[in-house]
Amino acid sequence: MTLKPYRGVKLYIYKDPSTRTIRYDELAEYLQGLIPRFKVEVREEILAYAQRNWGVELRAVAYSIASTRVVDVLGCEPVGEPLPGEVAFEEKAITNPGRKVGGILYEGYALQRLLSSLIPKAERRYGTLHTILTHRLLVTKELGEGRGHARTIILGNPVLISTTGLVEAPALPAEVYVKAQLFRGPDMQQLIVAEERQRLGRRVLSFDDERFTEVLKGYTLMGLFYYIFGDPFCGSPSCRLYNAHTHEELIEAQIESGRLCERHQCMLDSLKAASITRDS
Repeated sequence: MTLKPYRGVKLYIYKDPSTRTIRYDELAEYLQGLIPRFKVEVREEILAYAQRNWGVELRAVAYSIASTRVVDVLGCEPVGEPLPGEVAFEEKAITNPGRKVGGILYEGYALQRLLSSLIPKAERRYGTLHTILTHRLLVTKELGEGRGHARTIILGNPVLISTTGLVEAPALPAEVYVKAQLFRGPDMQQLIVAEERQRLGRRVLSFDDERFTEVLKGYTLMGLFYYIFGDPFCGSPSCRLYNAHTHEELIEAQIESGRLCERHQCMLDSLKAASITRDS
């Protein structure tokens, strides 16, 4: 059952050019075939689009993005007042969106609010959802958590999906961390983790993995289910809406299964029935 009468959704997907294996036509076709009264438009990277079409000024948005950086993962608070060098770095990142930003954390909700403020009012009306793919690594500190954690997705409108988060946020097998802890230096620990990722191969998602499109089908659906039903996640490990905390869980839900569970498929079917009734 939907929260409001279902009259269809227009979805705008903003590209992440730093992840080159995403097949956007396939992603759009999958979603349009699954959901009734549903249209998808794929746009260029969000900040490039905003400058070209919404009159967003480079220096101002670079300052705002730099202000959402997190330096203390325990407190997980955005810095607020960025340094000039941080703003200059973000300017370069914006003008070259095909280059990944490594080793920098951004507070997910602060970045979401910022990107939402860039979207014109005419494109924020009911029935319009924006899903932004970003290479920036998002962190949030939820109620009851002692520190910030990397996130794969920030729900709402716009939806933020971190392609870096899909690689970095889910946990690797426990033995990887045990092996890394045998070394004191963080550089050596990172090297061990990188070597273990290589060894694990297709058991984990990697950067520019050809399976990224399949994974994004599920995460885009999470954003859509939250928007339409207010119900983004599933407790079944074989459902695309399963909120995976490990790479093993992510691979099972999005690659090995690659489908919705019966309950969530029925929810989509209810939209089809509503559309037929509306058209008759």
